[in-house]
Amino acid sequence: MGLGHDVTCRIVLSDVTKAYTSSRWWKQLSLFVALRVRPCIEKTREIRALDGVSLAIEEGERVGIIGPNGAGKSTLLHLIAGLAGPSAGTVLVEGHVHAILTLGAVLREEATGRENIYIDGEVQGKSDVDITSVIDQIIEFSELGDCIDRPVRTYSSGMKARLAFSMIAFIDPEILVIDEVLSVGDIHFSRKATQRMKELAQAGRIILIVSHGMKSITDLCTRCIWLDHGRVVMDGDPKLVAEAYTMAVNATDEASLRLKFERGEQLPVGYDGARLTSLAIAQEGLASGKVLLTTGRDVIIEVSGTGERLNRPDLRLLLTRFDGSVIADTLFSDTRDPSALIRAFTLKLGMRPLVLGPGVYRADLLLLEAGAVVSALQKVFEVRTDNPLIGGVPTLIYPSSVTVRQLDQPIAL
Repeated sequence: MGLGHDVTCRIVLSDVTKAYTSSRWWKQLSLFVALRVRPCIEKTREIRALDGVSLAIEEGERVGIIGPNGAGKSTLLHLIAGLAGPSAGTVLVEGHVHAILTLGAVLREEATGRENIYIDGEVQGKSDVDITSVIDQIIEFSELGDCIDRPVRTYSSGMKARLAFSMIAFIDPEILVIDEVLSVGDIHFSRKATQRMKELAQAGRIILIVSHGMKSITDLCTRCIWLDHGRVVMDGDPKLVAEAYTMAVNATDEASLRLKFERGEQLPVGYDGARLTSLAIAQEGLASGKVLLTTGRDVIIEVSGTGERLNRPDLRLLLTRFDGSVIADTLFSDTRDPSALIRAFTLKLGMRPLVLGPGVYRADLLLLEAGAVVSALQKVFEVRTDNPLIGGVPTLIYPSSVTVRQLDQPIAL
């Protein structure tokens, strides 16, 4: 299948840096012109898309490149494809590079699918004879059927992607550089594309793939490079690198979410003398100033306030996990006469024992008048467990008792 090559392929980057400059003075130039004043030009700022990157990629490797937006992934592909040069360091590429940074971007809209195959083959230096020898395979693989002789402008985005991938997959580029290769249609075609990529790599080609899908990386690649802020964070086994990257992303998202969670929202402070004045969470052995609770032990939530001048007062307790899941929602009126809230009060709400699973939570106490919030207080707390967790983090950990009854006679089997 495809056209053969005797070329040895290799990519070597040695201490490569790619820097760009950024300045915002031009954005305000029209304003300066309108005001007839001389602009104070802001000093340019250097942005390093790649910063001292060194790596070597050998024949037969399928290399996945991952990282957040702005990590330097696209810049790395552009340097390898020869679309840009390094600011410092050296980039050595042995073998012909075919770069598809957007599937379908290489297609000529007015030409037919068949004509596009020949045009792209000629761009890669193939003769008509070479292309004719594989064109039936390309058409069959693309699953375009009779549509191959229609203008590409009549194709759907999925049809264009299938044609673009089939062209590069059977004209056998020595080094294939591609972005999100598996976004080429339905699951059936994606599986075909994955298998074809493996066949190309086993034939000695080099394949570089940028992807945001960790499953694509682990299924297809033999190596994974994690970039962040222009530097290589990790390089190695795809499963290990993808797992480390996913954990880092989750930790960053969790930290950001927790900060937002702890800030809470603007709370009503009360009116006409009705307000909550204090909220405290206590547990035996709890260090002063810290709200780090242990599941399985008793917890007391103490709230003080006054419902003066309220006609239909009530108190609502919400327990929310930092991911937004509401774990508990309780009204005082469900168990007590709410008339007790009309005057100054101090309530102690007991959780005996605390059954929340490990995590970060927020307690919201809401003083209500006819269902509307009059005053509110919040407190964030963390829950831990003294017991090791197996198989994940449970939402709730309920206490249980076990009774063992000894049998006088063995059970008959």
